[in-house]
Amino acid sequence: MARSATALIFIVITSAVLLAACSDGSDGGIACPDGLEPFVEFNFYFGLEKGDGSEVSEAEWRAFLAEEVTPRFPDGLTVFDASGQWLDTEADRLYREGTKVLNILVPVESDEEAKRALDEIADDYVERFDQQVVFKTSRRACAGF
Repeated sequence: MARSATALIFIVITSAVLLAACSDGSDGGIACPDGLEPFVEFNFYFGLEKGDGSEVSEAEWRAFLAEEVTPRFPDGLTVFDASGQWLDTEADRLYREGTKVLNILVPVESDEEAKRALDEIADDYVERFDQQVVFKTSRRACAGF
């Protein structure tokens, strides 16, 4: 396994352990101000360079979003454009690529179900666009309308 992949796994596991340590299980792990409720915020980073060097087009991304993401999260989500970079230590190559960041907030009680759905989305993306990995983060948040 590449060192960069190992580092990503370490970050994700460390974040999960730290979040679990902060939670007493009664309120989602955080005290929210009046009018806000505990949520889990997920961010998934989808690199746009395919394995063959071509780019995921805007039309391909919109189709993926419509077919794979929106049916699993019909209540709402946010996507924004970003520029990312990562080091492939096996190929000794620094990749700089456009990135789509998917931001989804779910109530704490839906956390595990959402994580499973997001993992399926990431797996679908990796397969469809010949990716090595989709980088993922999560954190506790307070949210409301």
